Amino acid sequence: MNLNKRSLLITLILFSSLLTRGQDKQNELPNIVFIISDQHKLDDTGAYGSKTAITPNIDELARTGITFNNCYTPAPVCAPARAALITGMYPYANKAIYHKAPVKMPDGRIKNMGSGYLRETGYSEGILTLPESLGNEGYSTASPGKMHVHGELQRDVDEDHQCGNDMGFNQTSLRYYTYFPGGHYEDEVGTDTYQRYRQFKKYMNVYPNGPMYLNTEYLPTLVENDEDNFDMVVARKSVEFIEYASSQDKPFFIHVGFEKPHAPFTTTQKYLDMHNPSDFELPETFNDWYGKGKYPWVPNWVHSGIPKDVNKAKNVMAAYNACITEMDDMLGRVIQSLKDNGQYENTVIIYTTDHGEHLFEHGLRGKHCMYEEAVNIPFIISYPKRFKQGIKVNTLVSLLDVYPTLAELAGAEIPETVQGESLVDLLTTGNEIEGRAIYSEFRGGDYTLLPKARNVPSRMLREGEFKYVYTHGIIHQLFDLKNDPDELVNLALNEEYEDQVKNFYFRSLAEWRFQKYVPITTYVKGKELKWQLHDQFESYDIYYSKTFDPDLASPIKRGIETNSFSVELDGYYWVLANPKYVKTSQRFGDQPVAVEKYTFKLPISDPIKF
Repeated sequence: MNLNKRSLLITLILFSSLLTRGQDKQNELPNIVFIISDQHKLDDTGAYGSKTAITPNIDELARTGITFNNCYTPAPVCAPARAALITGMYPYANKAIYHKAPVKMPDGRIKNMGSGYLRETGYSEGILTLPESLGNEGYSTASPGKMHVHGELQRDVDEDHQCGNDMGFNQTSLRYYTYFPGGHYEDEVGTDTYQRYRQFKKYMNVYPNGPMYLNTEYLPTLVENDEDNFDMVVARKSVEFIEYASSQDKPFFIHVGFEKPHAPFTTTQKYLDMHNPSDFELPETFNDWYGKGKYPWVPNWVHSGIPKDVNKAKNVMAAYNACITEMDDMLGRVIQSLKDNGQYENTVIIYTTDHGEHLFEHGLRGKHCMYEEAVNIPFIISYPKRFKQGIKVNTLVSLLDVYPTLAELAGAEIPETVQGESLVDLLTTGNEIEGRAIYSEFRGGDYTLLPKARNVPSRMLREGEFKYVYTHGIIHQLFDLKNDPDELVNLALNEEYEDQVKNFYFRSLAEWRFQKYVPITTYVKGKELKWQLHDQFESYDIYYSKTFDPDLASPIKRGIETNSFSVELDGYYWVLANPKYVKTSQRFGDQPVAVEKYTFKLPISDPIKF
C-alpha cells in the first residue's frame, strides 16, 4: 500500500471513529419534554395537596419524580416570564421586561405592542436561548403551542429582521398571543373557532348574562368540535412530533405550550361534569381587603373581588379547576405518546406554569403582584432512570434554573449570561440547596396612590422564610411565610425589622437596571463621595464592600440628609435613598404609604470605586 492510500485509510478510520463517538453521545443523551401551562395556581393540584383538583397525570408525574414546593416565576405575567425562561435571565437582564411593550409611533403616540411584531421589543440580540444550546448538541427541537416571547418573529414581519427569529426551534406551530401569521392557532382551526374559543367580537355577548370570561354560569366552551380547543390541538401536534422524532437517530427537545387554565374559564362539558361547584369553598382571605381598603401595592384591576352571589363564585372556582383537568388530560396524552413510541425511559419530563392565579385569595383575581398565589408555581421533574422519585423538596428555585439544568443534562455549554442554577445534583442526590435568594419582577399601572404612573416596577426577593417586595413609590413589604403564610402582616411597618428590610431593599435594587429608570447621580471629589439630591428622598444611607459584590456590602452610615460622605476605606460604595412617603390610604389610616410625586429616579446609585 503506497503512502497516499495509507494516509487516506487512516483518515477515514479516524473520521468514522469520531462520527461513531458523536452518534453514541447523541444516543446517550436524554430526550426532553418540557410542558408549561398558563396561570396554574399551585394549590389547585393534587400533587400539592388539593382535595378538589382532578390532576391524575400531574400527580403521577410527581410520584415518579421530584416536586418542588418553592419554585418562583421570574415575573407574575406571561411574556416576561417566558422570555426569562427561554434565556435563563431575569427580565431586567434580557431586556424583555414588558407584557406589552410601549413603542413610539411615527406620529409620537405610544402604542403597547404585543409579542411577535418587532424584534426591538424583545430580548437582546446575541443571547443564546435554551433551544439553541440544545440544538448545538444535536437535538431536534419543536415548540407547538403558546410561547409568547418578545423577540420571536415569523419571517417577513419586521422589515429590519426579514429572516425572523425562530429562537432555535426546528418546528414551530400553534402560536397564541404572539403575532405569527401562518403559524398561529387560528391558522390551524380557522378564524371562527378562534373567536369562539377566546370569546372575541361577535361571541363576546352570546351568553345570557354577558361574556363568560370567568364562567360564572358554569357553561361549556362555544367551540363546536371539542378537539379544536387549543390544548387539544397542542397535544395532537406534540404527539405528531414525538412520533416523528422517535424515528430519528438524534435526541429531541419539545416545548409543549398549553394555555389552560388561563381565562376564559370555559372548557368542554366533559370536564365541567367532572367537578361540582358546591364542593368548592372560598379561601379564608377572600374578603381581606373589603372594608379595610385595597392594598396600595396591588394594581386596582387585580382587586376584582368575588361575585356577590357566592354560588357564582364557586362556579368560577369549579370552572377554573375543570380547565386544569382538561390541561392535565392533554399532558397525559403527551406522556402516553412517549410510552407508545418507546421513549419514556430515556426522557426527562418537566411540568410547570408561567405564573399563578389568585382565584379570590386576598379577594384578588389574576396575577400581577407578588403574593404567593401569583408567584409560587408548580414545578415537577421526572426522570426515573436517573433522578430521585416521589420526593418533595423545599429548596428555593426559579424558572431560570430550567436552562442550566437541561443544558447540563444535554452536555451543552451554559452561557455566562444565564442567571439560574443547575439542579442536576439535587435531582440525583435529593440534597437540598441552602442559602439561595430568588427574585421576581413586574411592571404595571393603575395603582390608586400613583394615578398617572404606568409600568410601575416592583421586585420580590425570597430568602429563607422571608419575602421582601419593593414597589417603586410605595412602602416596602416584608412577610414571614413560615408564621404568616397568608401574608397578612407587613413586617416592614414594624421597627424591629428595619435592619432586615434595609438589607433586602439594598440587595433588590443594587444590580436592578432597566429602561427609563435611572440611578442616583454621583460624583467624586477627592475623598468625598457626592450625589445629587432629590426632593422625593428624605435621607440617604451609604453601603460599602471591599469587592464589587453587593451581597457582601453592609451599611456604614445611615440617615444622611446632606449630599456628601467622607470616604476612609478603599473599596466600593453605594448610595441608597429613603423615599419620602406622604400619601395615606384607607387600609393603613394615618400611616404614610406612598410618595407625593412619582419619579423615574431609582433610589440607589451605581457602585463607586475608591
